[in-house]
Amino acid sequence: MLRREAGTGRTKDYVVEGPQQLGEAMTDEHDDNLENMFADESMTDPGILRMIGLLQSPDVSQIVINRHDRIFYTNAEGTQKLNKVFANMDHYVAFLNWLLPITDVGYTDVLSARTSVIEGSFDPAKTPIHGSIHIATHEVTRGEPILTVRKQPRETITLDDMFTQKMLDTDMRIFLERAIRGRANILISGGSGAGKTTLARALSWYIDPNQRVLTVEEIDELHLYDRLPNVAPLTTYKDQDEMGRIIRRTELEDLVREALRMRADRIWVGETRGREAYALAKACNSGHDGSITTVHADDGQGAVKQLVTYVMESGVPEEVAREQVANAFHLVIQVAKVKMGRRVITEITELERVREGSEQRRIPLYSYNMETDSFAKVGTPSRRLTNLFARYGVGSGEQSGGPVGRN
Repeated sequence: MLRREAGTGRTKDYVVEGPQQLGEAMTDEHDDNLENMFADESMTDPGILRMIGLLQSPDVSQIVINRHDRIFYTNAEGTQKLNKVFANMDHYVAFLNWLLPITDVGYTDVLSARTSVIEGSFDPAKTPIHGSIHIATHEVTRGEPILTVRKQPRETITLDDMFTQKMLDTDMRIFLERAIRGRANILISGGSGAGKTTLARALSWYIDPNQRVLTVEEIDELHLYDRLPNVAPLTTYKDQDEMGRIIRRTELEDLVREALRMRADRIWVGETRGREAYALAKACNSGHDGSITTVHADDGQGAVKQLVTYVMESGVPEEVAREQVANAFHLVIQVAKVKMGRRVITEITELERVREGSEQRRIPLYSYNMETDSFAKVGTPSRRLTNLFARYGVGSGEQSGGPVGRN
C-alpha cells in the first residue's frame, strides 16, 4: 500500500500491493509535485493511493478501467488484472476527479461534464507523469466511465536502446540516424500500441539542436521539448459552452498551416488521420525537410494509401493527392508487435516519385523475417535519397555519430 510520511503530508516509498510489486521509491525531484498531489484529504482513500502507485511506476505503460471492479494494467510481462481497488463507483469517480486537475482537459468533474469523451495530456507543471488520458463518460458507456491511460517513459530511448532491445539491427540503426541527419521526410506506420510515437521520439535524438522544430498534436505525446532547446509544441483546442456545444475549435489542419508561418525547420505531426495530411504534404514540398508523421496501417503500402485518402479529404482529386504524397515523403518505417509483445521495425521502404499503375513505386531497403527473427538489407537507396543526404552533409559511408547532446 502507499504510505504518507507522518506529520508532513509528503509521500515516501510508495509501493503498490497487487499481483506484483509495481511501485518504486520516488526520488526527491518529484517530492514537490507529489506534495501538491496529496494535499487533498481524498488522498487518504486507499484505492486512489493504489492507483497513484500505478501511475508513478516506471514499469507500467498502460492502465485501463472498464468499471470500478474491472481494472487492468500493462507492463513488460503483459496485461495484468488488479483486484479490490475501489469499493464502489463513487470511489472510482473520486479517483477520476482527482486525475482531471493534473491534466489539460479543462474539466474538474466527470459526472457533470457535458461531453461524451474527455481526453488530454498530463500537465508537466503539475505532475512528473508523462502520457495521456481518455475517458468515455456515462453518456456513451450507459454505465460507469471508462478510463484509458497511456504513459510515456520518463527517459526517452534512443536507437541504440532499440538495438539493445532487438527492435532493429546495426545497419538499420545507422541508416535511420543518417535519414534524420539527412532530413528525409518520414512516414511511421503501425498498429495501435506498436511503438510509433516511441520511435519518433527516439529519432529526435539525432536532430541538430540548432534547428527549430514545430510539433503538432491532438494530445501532447511527443515531448520533444524535454531534450531539444528550440521546440514549439502546438496542440488542438476546443471551447465549449455550458451545454457542451463546441463554440470554437482549432484543428490539426489549422495548426499545420500556422506552423508554416512560424519559421520551422521541421514539422512533426504526432498522428495524421484527416485533412491535415494535405497541409503537411504541402509543408514537406515547400522546404520543410526532415518532417515526420505517423499513421495507422498494417504495412508500408497501406500507409501510403491511407495518406493519399487523407489528402483527398481536403477536396483534392486523387491524381493530385498521389502526386503530393509522392513528392512529399521519402521513407516509410513500419513498426509492429511480434512475439511476447516485443516491438520490431518490420520494414523500411523508400518512396519514389514515379508510379506503377495506380501504386507509387517503392524500394524495399530493410526487412524483418519473423520465422528466423532476423533483419536483412534488401535494397539500395535511390539517387534522390542519397542526393538529399549529401545536401545536408551526410555521406553514404558515414558512421553513427551517436545521439546529439546525450550525456
